[in-house]
Amino acid sequence: MTYLHKTALALTTALLTLASCGPDVPNVILPTIPAATVLQINGTRVLNATSIQFGVTALNGTTVVGTGQITNPAVAFTTPGVTGSVSVCGQITAQNVVTAAVTLDATGSMSSTDPAENRKLAAKAFVDRLTGDSQAAVLSFEASSTPTAGLLASRLQQAMTGDKALLNMAIDNATYASGSTNFYDAVIDAVKIAKDSGRSNPIVLALTDGEDNSSNNTATEAIAYAKTNNVPVYAVGLDATNTINFSEMERIASETGGLFRSNISSGDLNDYFSKLYNAFTAQGCVQLNLATAPATGSTIEGTLTLDITDTGKAAATLNVPFSYTAR
Repeated sequence: MTYLHKTALALTTALLTLASCGPDVPNVILPTIPAATVLQINGTRVLNATSIQFGVTALNGTTVVGTGQITNPAVAFTTPGVTGSVSVCGQITAQNVVTAAVTLDATGSMSSTDPAENRKLAAKAFVDRLTGDSQAAVLSFEASSTPTAGLLASRLQQAMTGDKALLNMAIDNATYASGSTNFYDAVIDAVKIAKDSGRSNPIVLALTDGEDNSSNNTATEAIAYAKTNNVPVYAVGLDATNTINFSEMERIASETGGLFRSNISSGDLNDYFSKLYNAFTAQGCVQLNLATAPATGSTIEGTLTLDITDTGKAAATLNVPFSYTAR
């Protein structure tokens, strides 16, 4: 073999060796931290007999997830004969500042529906979660007491403030039981306090254990006032006997852009108030689209499945059971 041949062979061998090595390929590190670990339902918003929206919040442990996208919604109904689909009606929207007018039922029936005064503990836990520039006001309502000047039916126990000591004292003062139910007037009062605060995105959180029997205003008038002032009403119905018709209360929440929750035990109030606080800070929306309208009074149950995706995090597929009563 000549020198020239040897040189060519060596060069070819070197080139083949380099080609076999190829360029350096960086190691791709896939994200391992999930976008979320828990999905919760904050409440319902009934658009009509076949269209029901759920406010949903994703969490990592107990920390509210304020970013990310909801994708691939699915539903599995467990109620026989019920069929339909689910769609995303709103992506996760977060806000760091909460402005809430909290109005608590102080009617006589509360002595039997909430004898342990769990509403007090729930409201104080809600206040404890206020951070930064967040503020709340506290009202109580019942028909036997003289309302605060300028209000229809309510005692303003504490004007809008971020002072937790003052708010907790107001909650103590709002926890009593006397008189009948003037819920619609109380909603108007709470909306007024929320609106008059002059703060952005105010909401009303309202608790009652009964149907209105003392207001001068109707549910329709309460809805109109809230909508005019752009204040959604988030309503919690406490039904210790599971016999109360909360149709109008649910309508107030739904038509003002709030959410409705009902329960049959005052022991659930802390969990409900906590979920509604989560709703105020960050939530998305999914909508059930039923094939046919369920019978009034029937309970619709099933499981929602959603994917939560977020930049730099592993996609999470989450399930949450749901149950609501057709009214």
